[in-house]
Amino acid sequence: MTQISLNHRRYKMKSFPGIVVYELAGIMLICSVLYGCTTANKIYAENDIVYSTKRFELRYLVNDRNRRSPLTFFNQTIIKEINKDNEIVYTAYDVLTLNSSSFKPEEKVFLIIDNEAFQMDIEKIELENAKSISENTTDIPTSDSTSVSVVSGYSENDSKIARFCYRIPDTTIAKIKGANQMYLRYYSGPGMITVKPKEKSLKKIKQLIDSM
Repeated sequence: MTQISLNHRRYKMKSFPGIVVYELAGIMLICSVLYGCTTANKIYAENDIVYSTKRFELRYLVNDRNRRSPLTFFNQTIIKEINKDNEIVYTAYDVLTLNSSSFKPEEKVFLIIDNEAFQMDIEKIELENAKSISENTTDIPTSDSTSVSVVSGYSENDSKIARFCYRIPDTTIAKIKGANQMYLRYYSGPGMITVKPKEKSLKKIKQLIDSM
């Protein structure tokens, strides 16, 4: 490679440092997505020496958008704890990402198991306004008949995040264990939010219930 071409490449790197940052950000995003895929729908077991419990954790995701629903993304983590007296407690942590125009969600969560509704007792709810910024790029032709992407602007994306924490009673757990289907129901203003875990996720929940 000639000195001129080397200088030309260095010039392009200096002229467009945002390209490198953008590419690195893209790689990090892909890695985070792959990491999320590998940790979802898996059951993790560990001993909690602080509370003297055996702890099982399951997390699953739902990304099935409905245009009539304000929900854009959902994930739930279920923690099963067994203490030294073999008493078992199930705690659910639900995170709902809603569009920016949605109303504040009602402090209600229902599990609909085989068309029978069970209302959960909410222990905690958190609400948060979130904002993300994405880059807009434009391809610019160069003298050697190639093109480079440069940042032409930025777009702001607003959303609302609602977090629910509640215990799942033993009677409801027994219903889930023998269920053919299970939905989760939330309400946000005029919006009725129905989350439908995939069959694989429901099987994993049943597997969590049987874990000892």
